[in-house]
Amino acid sequence: MNDIEMLNRILQNAEMGCQGITSIRKRTKKKAVDHVLCNQLARYGKIYSAANSMLRSRGAEVRHINPVAKAMTRIAAMRDLQRDASSSHIAEMMIKGNTMGVNKMVQHLREYDRTNTNITLLAKKMLDTEEEHIRELRAFI
Repeated sequence: MNDIEMLNRILQNAEMGCQGITSIRKRTKKKAVDHVLCNQLARYGKIYSAANSMLRSRGAEVRHINPVAKAMTRIAAMRDLQRDASSSHIAEMMIKGNTMGVNKMVQHLREYDRTNTNITLLAKKMLDTEEEHIRELRAFI
């Protein structure tokens, strides 16, 4: 995997995190959970911006998440929340999403040729962020 592909993977991972949080926050009732999610959204936004800037500085095309995949994620979250909108369930849902993000980022890091230290550091920051989000959300289960 080259630099452009890796940056797009980081961007998409952060974009999916933003999408998930945005979908869930509308149904969050507990202020403490909303506060954590709001902070996590800001962290994803910073990583997204960094990846976006690095892609644009290289004149590369930014590849966003497929709109159908975004819509399916939003619909699945809403359906799941209709069944249970408790703080513990919201935390569980978000932990599942973060775990998928961790798994994908580990896989992408293995595939990446790591020629650019800044991109490798951003990918590791994305991975660390996902893992930190999991730790934060465990408090609500």
